[in-house]
Amino acid sequence: MKNPHALRIKKALTLLKDAPRKEALVISSNPSVIRSRDTHYPYRANSDLFYFTGSHAEDLTLVLRPHAADPVILIAPPEDKVKNMWDGAPAPIKPLAKALKAGLLTTHEPVKQIIALLRGHEAVYLQSIEGTPSAGAKLDLSSRSTPLLRNLPATLVDAEQFTARLRLFKDPSEVARIKEAAVITGGALQNVLPLIEAGVAEREIGAFIEYFYKVHGAEPAFGTIVASGASAATLHYRSLSRKLKKGELLLIDTGAELDMYASDITRMIPVGGTTSPELRDLYDIVLRAQLIAIKKVRPGVRMMDVFNAAARELTYGLKYLGILNGNVSQLMKKGAFKPYFPHGIGHSLGIDVHDATPTGQESILEKGMVITIEPGLYFSKPAGPLPACGVRIEDDVLVTTRGHEVLTANAFTKDIDELGMLITR
Repeated sequence: MKNPHALRIKKALTLLKDAPRKEALVISSNPSVIRSRDTHYPYRANSDLFYFTGSHAEDLTLVLRPHAADPVILIAPPEDKVKNMWDGAPAPIKPLAKALKAGLLTTHEPVKQIIALLRGHEAVYLQSIEGTPSAGAKLDLSSRSTPLLRNLPATLVDAEQFTARLRLFKDPSEVARIKEAAVITGGALQNVLPLIEAGVAEREIGAFIEYFYKVHGAEPAFGTIVASGASAATLHYRSLSRKLKKGELLLIDTGAELDMYASDITRMIPVGGTTSPELRDLYDIVLRAQLIAIKKVRPGVRMMDVFNAAARELTYGLKYLGILNGNVSQLMKKGAFKPYFPHGIGHSLGIDVHDATPTGQESILEKGMVITIEPGLYFSKPAGPLPACGVRIEDDVLVTTRGHEVLTANAFTKDIDELGMLITR
């Protein structure tokens, strides 16, 4: 099997070479981030650098220059034996350079080396992440007057404007990783069910899920949201401080990250196995909206059209519940649903859970995109027959040649009756 990272570099070089001006791309590792004093947060590789190299190395820079005799260059620091004694020796860079058909430069002054490699170029894509050599090169070049540029690129463009064009479309290896991450996420949800009973704290549920991820070689792609009752009306609920009550719907929004690729699933689980008829109606409304929205996903469709399909079904549901009144078309025009459905229909998914790729409402879906579909309804205070609550259902969807594939279809059930039986058996 061909190295997918080498193939991505090849594609990037082609795009750079086909540009009307001489362009280059410089991507560096993320800096290590201090948590407090001499304690650091766990290190996470830069998403763009990982996309092109598959490396988790710190202090690594990739330079792509299609017009040069050596178009792919890796820049790394010399071996630091003292650092290695404390932190352990990093993975060797020479095998990586060989796999990527890259030249390897070792230096204590990566910014100076980047500047030297950029001579003869008119434009360069550079990062803005403070503390990276790529951003250091951007600062150096932007501070120079025109006479001091001396054959260096005068046009500096944010690197994400280039990398997003590639990362928007997932290759088979990326899709496989997202599916594998989804399986682990589903396993966590399946195995946490015995904990979902009255009196259990939300934080216990969240802690178990994230423990399950780590045991299975994954990480949380984001902070797990575990929200019961009124907590679920807060979209990014983080405190996980409430205790579960029988008959409520518990919202769990979570995702495992495996080999840097994220999944993102939201499910509603009845505490104690049953819920009220009113909450069951609300759940069914949101589920119908999600299924209708997923059905719309195919190449050539606007994200706005997918959103509107869900919003219309939610509006019908709000009218059925007596929360909205009037003609549905008029209610849609007025955006009457917005206080209850205040977010978009989904986002890009990949190396980042909110992937650095464009899926605004006017975006057109194309083959190879992976997006989430996640309608929801939220009530910060009682409304009509409903208590303060929130319901959201989310799956990960690949746009295929003729339609779509739900990558999380088999991860964990959305059948609330089945969930009830799983909890009570």
